[in-house]
Formats: sequence, structure tokens, C-alpha cells
Amino acid sequence: MDLFDFEAGGRDGDAPDMGGHGCGWGTVLFLGVCVLLAVAVQWAFGAVGDFFGWLLGLLN
Repeated sequence: MDLFDFEAGGRDGDAPDMGGHGCGWGTVLFLGVCVLLAVAVQWAFGAVGDFFGWLLGLLN
């Protein structure tokens, strides 16, 4: 079973495929989610840093 083979019909045969034909939709979706997660984490840490900077500015 191929974890990243999300095609409706699956693989055509049981023989190992040695061709470099790219990646499946599962890989594309996985990488897209990873990129979105990285952007969200970056945004969240930036927002928390801005909040603490604002809070420290009020205390001084």
C-alpha cells in the first residue's frame, strides 16, 4: 500500500515502479498543510511578541 497514492483506482499493478514521475496528491496536500502550519505558528509568535511588547510599554 502506498501512503501517498490518493488516486481513485490506486496503482495499476503490483510491480515496483522505478520511474521518477513526480509525487501524488497526498504529498502535495501534506506539504501544503505543513507550509500553512509554519505560517500560522510564525504569525502567532509574532502576535504574542507584539502583545508583550505593548504590555511592557504600558508598565514603563
